[in-house]
Amino acid sequence: MIRIGAVPYLNVKVLVYGLQPSTPRYTLEYHVPSVLAQKLREGHVDVALVSSIEYFRNPEYCILPDLSVTAYREMWSIKLFYRPPLNAARRVALDPASETTNALLQILLYEKLRLGIELVTLQPDEDPAKRGDLDGFLKIGDACLTCVPPRGYEVLDLAAEWHAFTNLPFVFAVWLARKGVDLEGVNKDLFLAKREGLRHTDDIARTEAPRLGLDFLRAKNYISRVVHYDLGRPGLGGLDLFRRYLIRQGLAPHSTGFDLYTR
Repeated sequence: MIRIGAVPYLNVKVLVYGLQPSTPRYTLEYHVPSVLAQKLREGHVDVALVSSIEYFRNPEYCILPDLSVTAYREMWSIKLFYRPPLNAARRVALDPASETTNALLQILLYEKLRLGIELVTLQPDEDPAKRGDLDGFLKIGDACLTCVPPRGYEVLDLAAEWHAFTNLPFVFAVWLARKGVDLEGVNKDLFLAKREGLRHTDDIARTEAPRLGLDFLRAKNYISRVVHYDLGRPGLGGLDLFRRYLIRQGLAPHSTGFDLYTR
């Protein structure tokens, strides 16, 4: 029995389309990115769609090819909300749900914008908008898609900032498995799930939009135009550049290349 883990966000619905919660061959469970990464680390799941930073922190992982959650120019669901001007900000809150997005924000602030802003870690249920000592906060996932900026705040799409900085896409999540684990063909199920999901974006949007409080067209455009699910040469190029900035910022150990799952 192969244990699959995924995140419960709209941008993942295409990748898990048609997968069942449990079959004789696999089980499927959902957790926020930081929890899911820990479950993969501890061996509680065999393959998981986790934040891309996790790959560079553990040499025991391999990447399933041709599958990812990638932004080519913007993401809509990964944003920094801040009180302008940004260059006057002193403290910004991270989102405890995603280490990759937190690392991306640090890279953009320190490497692109050259701002020495203090990054603050919040508790999982803490509302950063209610803290008077913050000049901004990061928000990801479905909560970001539906978030209305507080009065006086402006918004920065981190994927758009990354693209402007590097001219490369940003890979937010990949399917990872531990080296030596035989997925017994479940990796093919995941590839087929993506293909079916891309054929049914209307159905996914029609189901998920009311749940999130989005209109159908915005939900459909998000999963069919904004989010990309391949992992080709441009994505790997963006992922490798992210790796180099992680090392430079002391956020990941030195590593080289990509080990792809080939069974």
